[in-house]
Amino acid sequence: MDAESPQPTPKLSRGRRMLNYFLLGFLPVLVYMIGCQTDRIAWSLLFHPPKHPKGYWESQPASCEDVRFVNARNETLHGWYFPFDGTAKAVILYCHGNAENVSFLGGVAGELRQRLQSSILVFDYAGYGKSEGSPSASGILEDGRAARRWLAERNGIPESEIVVYGQSLGGAVAVDLAAKDEARAMIVESSFTSLGDMGRLMFPLLPVNGLLKENLASIKKIGHFYGPVFISHGKADSVVPFGQGKRLFKAANEPKTFYVPISGVDYHSAPLSSEHLEKLREFIEELVDGTTAQ
Repeated sequence: MDAESPQPTPKLSRGRRMLNYFLLGFLPVLVYMIGCQTDRIAWSLLFHPPKHPKGYWESQPASCEDVRFVNARNETLHGWYFPFDGTAKAVILYCHGNAENVSFLGGVAGELRQRLQSSILVFDYAGYGKSEGSPSASGILEDGRAARRWLAERNGIPESEIVVYGQSLGGAVAVDLAAKDEARAMIVESSFTSLGDMGRLMFPLLPVNGLLKENLASIKKIGHFYGPVFISHGKADSVVPFGQGKRLFKAANEPKTFYVPISGVDYHSAPLSSEHLEKLREFIEELVDGTTAQ
């Protein structure tokens, strides 16, 4: 046989062909299974929803309204609304962090209302507090839209005139709302760059970033918002690294402010110090240009 003649292709055995067919057919299933498992990991990482009666429900301030509204999945969500007595300088949607419900936030919301002279809505995502359903990464974004819609209708203003305020997990909700649908301003406190970045910290060997259905990638979204931005992040934050807050700030457009809480209250979910509240008050004051929210 000539040395240049092509060699016949070896025939695969029937068993090997069946194995190849099986592997090719099983591969999509395997990827799907890994994705589902990653979502379960993400769920366990992100969502620790304290449901009613867990919390401090007896602490509901007399000056707030108990409200309910429906999300895109026809689930009833619950919130507390703190209207400002007088002409409000802003209307603020407060998106809380993990392991909280509105009953944890009565004092915070009341303080923000008075110091910022603004009306505040705090609400629970599906599965938190008295809200129906169960949480998911994409679901909390839908819940934020439902809450903002109610708040805009309650105040008779466009949704784009709402100031969105997100703490920790809620920061991803606030960024998504502002980046996709506009906002009067955005406040982000102790939040992460993306769920994938947080997943790599917790599970460095898993390809979390590429498998999540909803990555909550604030780092990719925040640059699509062109209004005023206030970002705060503590150096002692042991939950979300300080560097992630700095990256979010770098990716944001001007005008923007970065505030580092003072030592001693610069950890995750720390109480707002007088200095922090004053910085927020100054930020809201700068928004006031002669047209105030009612």
